[in-house]
Parts: sequence; C-alpha cells; structure tokens
Amino acid sequence: MTAPILSVIVISYRKGELLEACLLSAQSALRQVAGETELILVLNGASPDEPVVSEKLVASIDVVYEPENIGFAPAVARGFRRSNSEWVALLNDDALAEPQLFASMLAVGSSASDIGSVAAQMRFFDRPEILNSAGIEVDRLGVAYDRLLGAPVGESETEPTEVFGASGGAAMYRRTMLDEIGGFDESFFAYLEDVDVAWRARMHGWRCLYAPDAVVKHHHSATLGHGSSRKYFLVGRNRVRLLAKNASTAQLRRYMPWILAQDLAYVSFIALTQLTLAPLLGRLTGLREWRRYRRAGAAGRREIPLSRASGLRAARRRQKVWLKKAL
Repeated sequence: MTAPILSVIVISYRKGELLEACLLSAQSALRQVAGETELILVLNGASPDEPVVSEKLVASIDVVYEPENIGFAPAVARGFRRSNSEWVALLNDDALAEPQLFASMLAVGSSASDIGSVAAQMRFFDRPEILNSAGIEVDRLGVAYDRLLGAPVGESETEPTEVFGASGGAAMYRRTMLDEIGGFDESFFAYLEDVDVAWRARMHGWRCLYAPDAVVKHHHSATLGHGSSRKYFLVGRNRVRLLAKNASTAQLRRYMPWILAQDLAYVSFIALTQLTLAPLLGRLTGLREWRRYRRAGAAGRREIPLSRASGLRAARRRQKVWLKKAL
C-alpha cells in the first residue's frame, strides 16, 4: 500500500459542533490534494462510548481515543506516531479549512528541500477580513507573537514569504524535519509548543514559508479561553521553558535585564487588570525547572537571528485583539 503524501491531525477536547464542522472542512480540503491522504482525530478526554461527532463521520476517519486530557502537545505526538506520510498537517478543532488549504500548503512546502514547515493564513472566524496569524515570529526577548495579528487581510503578502515558524493552529510539517529535531516537546502540554518546534527547526537549518493562499478561519481560544487563569499559567511556564531550551547564552547575557523587566511589567499588569497571579506562578514554575530544560536543549542550541524586540506597547495591542475576539 502506498504511503499517503499528507496526514492531517486534529486534536480535540469536547468541541461538539465546532469539531464536526472542522472535520468536514478538512475532508473537503483533502479532496483537492492529488495523492493519498489521511485524517487522524485524537480525542482527549473521550471514549468510544461517548458520541462526539456523527457515526458516519467517525467511520470515515482514523480516531484515537484518550480517556484523559493528555494535552495538545502529547496528543500531536500520538497522532504523528499514528501517521505514515511525508507531510503532517495540524488543524485546530475550532478552525474551518478553506478548500485549497492543504493543496496550497503542499505546493509551497514542496518548492525547496530545506522547507521544514508551512504556515497557513489564519483569519478570525467572526471577522474574516482580519488576520489571526500569518506565521509566527520570535523577538530578541524571546517573545513569540503572531505575524500581522489584527491587520486587514489586504496587508498580507500575496506570495509565499519566509517566516520564523508556523502556528500550530494551521501548520504543515515535513516528517524528516520533525524526526531530526525530536518532534513536539510533550512536556509543554499546551501553548508555545509550536514556537519551540519552530525555534529548534531554525537552529537545525530548516526554513518555514507562509502560504497566503492557504486559508483557515479560526474561533480563537475556544478550549481554555483567552485570559483564563489556566492559559496564563501554561503560557508563563512554557515561556520560561522555551527560553531555557533555545535561547543562546549570548542572547541571555545581552537581553536578560530587558527580559526580566518586560516579564515583571507584564505579570504586574495582568495582576492588576485581570486579578490573577497565574502568569507569575507559571513563570516561577518554569524557573524551578530552568537547569533541566537548559540541559535538554544544549545539544542543538545555537544563536540564530531574531526580530527586534516588539515592546510592551505591541504586547498590549496584541492583547486587545485577543480580548476583543474572546468576548
């Protein structure tokens, strides 16, 4: 049997109607791909006895049931091990794929042998004229952010463009690249695991291209919710893990005072405005693990170009976009 050219993995945790719409859109987009494909659904916190989507839909895809919510990153790893294809795509269970999504991503990814990943154009579902993501960037303070977040679609590039990495909400990865860098770090559980993959891939010499014709519409943070204490904690913890694993010693020496100042300002702002210490608690947890994650990333770590620090004003603008979409 010929191995599929593309495996699409959807990770879900109790999404109901959003999930069914996502899967149907993925199937429609897969029909535009020339060659064998497969659709893998990993259901966190579910069993075969619980109806999650229609029986007809379940019968047409490969479903993996996880009785507990093992998290996004471990579920991706589980789906990846289940797949058997040259390219593996991730699609959020709260996203809708446009018909040309996967065909466009494959065309861009296949254009050069050093392309390890492809980023889709993500738009907000309720305002499809506004960009959710056009790939991800990381600045010199280790702050990861979605490119062109909140910008009109017309401000996007119209041709494939090199970016730092792909948002895991709608991304495609070359299997060879994931194998080389060790795949997704399952310990992240959720959030910033895609940035960790992108950073390690770039340190290994792989490129990522943004494909503006590959479009998805996204219900942002429909699982934990933007601004939830759980998300604040995980992002804070994983930010520290990300820096420990990937930031070069030279980067840390040059920018640590500004990293600390920015994080102090951020956790103080959230504490005052959102009445939660979750960002601080997450960072403190990450700091206790610093040496372990520093050792874990040592073998592949090297300095690579990062974007200029975006600053607190940019962070505040991004937060306003997220909070507006969460209403």
